[in-house]
Amino acid sequence: MRVIVNEVLVEKRAGMAQRAVTIGLMLLIAAMLLSFNPRFVLLAYGILLPGLVVINWGARTAGKWLRKPRVDQMLAKALKGLGRGHRLYSYLLPAEHVILSPAGLFILKVKLQDGEISCRGEKWHRRFTLGLLLRLFSEEWLGNPSKQARSETEKVRHFVTSHLPDIDVPMQPVVVFADPKAEIDVTEPTVPVMPLRDLKAYLRRSTEEKAMPRETLKALTDLFDEQAA
Repeated sequence: MRVIVNEVLVEKRAGMAQRAVTIGLMLLIAAMLLSFNPRFVLLAYGILLPGLVVINWGARTAGKWLRKPRVDQMLAKALKGLGRGHRLYSYLLPAEHVILSPAGLFILKVKLQDGEISCRGEKWHRRFTLGLLLRLFSEEWLGNPSKQARSETEKVRHFVTSHLPDIDVPMQPVVVFADPKAEIDVTEPTVPVMPLRDLKAYLRRSTEEKAMPRETLKALTDLFDEQAA
């Protein structure tokens, strides 16, 4: 399997995260120092709020772009050994992670949450814990992964049809939980939901069951590779 990553975007976002954390920390320190002087208490509060906002955004962004391994690296490792007909495109297309396979496109919505997570149809719930409270401002919220995956799939569909209007491309949204400590309880999900360790087997089964025409696969490969040029 070939992995194509937008390294320029990764470096840019990582730099933004580092700067945001640094600026936010400086604002918080300035607010603390000013608070010791009664004449500057109001100014301290005025600096405190933007400082909290900036450092909160920076921490969440850092959790995505500065983490080791990043999501694209986790996917590449987990999917190592897939056939050469598979390609992983990360941060290059309208969805963050797209797998081009002989069976079609798989749009991956990768979630990093751990703990007990349940899905009943379209309803998602994550069990509240003290650890979750401590990470509340530095971790991405769970939201509705099914809806998010379908939304990203529609963006990819629009992108493909705008460039290749005459071909029919099977597209499948998939919700993937990358953290091995995630305990997933799923009942009748509206899109496939699985831990990262099961993704390779799922893709292999899908490829065995159906295949796109070679011309379609080549057209998609050429279109996606253009985005990385």
